[in-house]
Amino acid sequence: MEMFHACFLAEPAPAIRALKELKDAGHLVGPVITNNFDVLAARAGLDECFMRRYDQAVPDVEWVDGAKALLVVGLHADRRKVQARARARGMQAVYLDPEGFWRDGQFMPYPLEGPQDGDRVCRATAAEALPTLVNLLGQQAG
Repeated sequence: MEMFHACFLAEPAPAIRALKELKDAGHLVGPVITNNFDVLAARAGLDECFMRRYDQAVPDVEWVDGAKALLVVGLHADRRKVQARARARGMQAVYLDPEGFWRDGQFMPYPLEGPQDGDRVCRATAAEALPTLVNLLGQQAG
């Protein structure tokens, strides 16, 4: 119960707000595909598609026509099926993942699972990279 209470009180992080800015600017299309149950993306004004629903693992994603890439953010979940579906549509996988995490002051390596030729990898956290991307795209538009 404590975890659900914490989710209810949580506010969208700067990275989620950056995703909303990218969506509002037309750079992000379709839902945020997530296995998080905190609904923070929805609370920020983004559509969500949950990767897991009790007995239904990785439900179908309604892809947006014209989407060119799948942005894969954060530590690894079982997202390989979603990536495979995106690649089958001719989309590129773009990873935003530091390939590890910090625990007790020590960086714990956690290499990406299954990147393929043609994928792009940005080894940074969402908190670092997404606001920077918003700023770069904003400068290009202005």
